[in-house]
Amino acid sequence: MAKKAKRELTVQSAAKPTIRSILDVDVRITVGMFFTLTGTILSAFGYSTRDRADLYVKSLGIDANLWCGLAMLVFGIAMLALGRRAQMKLERAGNRN
Repeated sequence: MAKKAKRELTVQSAAKPTIRSILDVDVRITVGMFFTLTGTILSAFGYSTRDRADLYVKSLGIDANLWCGLAMLVFGIAMLALGRRAQMKLERAGNRN
């Protein structure tokens, strides 16, 4: 008797969308967007000012904006790729039910 009641409960809850199923977005997508945008801006600034040695005296002549921006850009793209892959898995799992 208890098994039947539990089974009916799961069938009813699967039929109605819940807040959890609506908000199933991977946080890596948001983090990836942030780092990709910030890395792009920082890389562009570093690339456009690479000839100005006075800006990079404190960093021993290293174009820190360019290199940090590129690192942030790579990290952001990786997060976007991983988040999108996980999101696609969630979508496929949702279509099976």
